[in-house]
Amino acid sequence: MAEYRESYLLRIAADPPARIWSGFGDLEIPADAVEPEPAVYRGAGELLSVPDFQQLVNGTAERIEFSVSGVTEETLRLALEDAPSVRNAAVHVGRIDFDEHWQQIGPVEWEAVFRADVLSVSRQGSGDSPVRTISLSVGTDDTGRSRAPLAFFTDADQRFRSPTDAIFSHVAGIYAGTSRRFGPK
Repeated sequence: MAEYRESYLLRIAADPPARIWSGFGDLEIPADAVEPEPAVYRGAGELLSVPDFQQLVNGTAERIEFSVSGVTEETLRLALEDAPSVRNAAVHVGRIDFDEHWQQIGPVEWEAVFRADVLSVSRQGSGDSPVRTISLSVGTDDTGRSRAPLAFFTDADQRFRSPTDAIFSHVAGIYAGTSRRFGPK
């Protein structure tokens, strides 16, 4: 019986692009729609979490976090130096399948595109073997949008916007259970 294994790839379009995958060592990927030419993805440590994400139509904007643990001090230094170019960079998430001998079968399936928000680093433990973790919070394009403040149809709010406009002067007399005919009396 055939055994299939899958791994995940993250491509962060920073300057220069960061390419990591959920395995160890280097992984060469052929050119495709996301990568204009062949690229090498680094196994930067243990990719702790590739959370479930959804592809919604008319749904809620989504925010998820990717974490890489067990990174070297050099990788941590590079992450801190490149942090300014990571914000708002496109983050492509892909999946690749391997056979039971870890031989690549098929191309990368790019499953989602997000925007990078916050890159954070942490260190747990002390002494000779601390565990360093890099986390990247990403979201869909809609997570960066801000909504307009709530608008109230009161006379005071309207007069604040336009001091001579009295269109809402009768709003105070309307309450639950009543109705008001609009137009001339």
